[in-house]
Amino acid sequence: MPKVVLESIPAKSKEQPAQLLDTLAQLRKVNDSKAFSGNQINLQKRSRRKAITDAITFRLVDIDSPLNKSYWQTYHCTRTILQDGNQIKSRYCNQRWCLVCNSIRTGKMINGYLPAIEDMVNPYFVTLTVKNVKAYDLKQTIESMQRDFRRSMDKLKKQGITLKGIRKVEVTFNESRQDYHPHFHCIIDGCKESFALVSDWIKRHPEQATYKGQDIRFADRNTTTELFKYFTKLLTKNGQFLAPEMDIAFRAMKSKRVFQPFGGIKKQSEEVELNDTTLVDWKPEAVEIWQRQEAGKFTDWFNANGEALSEIELPERTIALIKKIMA
Repeated sequence: MPKVVLESIPAKSKEQPAQLLDTLAQLRKVNDSKAFSGNQINLQKRSRRKAITDAITFRLVDIDSPLNKSYWQTYHCTRTILQDGNQIKSRYCNQRWCLVCNSIRTGKMINGYLPAIEDMVNPYFVTLTVKNVKAYDLKQTIESMQRDFRRSMDKLKKQGITLKGIRKVEVTFNESRQDYHPHFHCIIDGCKESFALVSDWIKRHPEQATYKGQDIRFADRNTTTELFKYFTKLLTKNGQFLAPEMDIAFRAMKSKRVFQPFGGIKKQSEEVELNDTTLVDWKPEAVEIWQRQEAGKFTDWFNANGEALSEIELPERTIALIKKIMA
């Protein structure tokens, strides 16, 4: 096999060398006329997520954060793909800010918890909130909310009301107010149970929570999907990434579970398998090393001969988003 030189950590240049772009454009060897297989389409989606994640990671590593080592793990996430015959294997970082790992985690949580939700007799989607808090209060507030939720469950149980459901922690950043909004999204079995929980929650937070700030609605497919989305929105409405503010949210949630089942629902692991094997059914069987190369719309995994693995050009909207994140 030809010797492969693995790419080094890139310099902080926002422009890719024109020579590299031209070279990869010539060497991609993509057959545009063929249909993509399902496995190939999944890898193409992963390639787009990886490109966006790298832009986010480059912003995060600029921060003097206790999480810097973890941010660099995300840079190396699925950067090298090994092919052995018709199987490809890659290593993941298992971090919450990684779009690649979050996509895997979301699918895992849906597959794990959906049967329990479908078995509910009368599921409701419940949102529990408190007032927005500043950065220095975020971690403590989340921990206090988790304790209060357990206390509410215990109190209601003594009253003959047993809660069954799934709770998710979510944190959003208010750009105009420069503060954070920690809240819970829950799917709870039962109308009476849902209203009892909201009522007790407000009693526990008389100065922080009102009925107007809480929400109760019948759970459907859309609300179930909402439950399993990422614990925080990484980008602002106009597509910007606020690295220092997001770093604070990531630090506040470090070592905390995002999802918590209760009432007899089996807990599902939130961990992403560090190593994953996928069938590569659009390439000949071979032993190859595919290395990530950042090169504008030609960004992909390439072997030593310059052949692209996922065989996709990044859409213009993805490239525009990356530029906005890096700006």
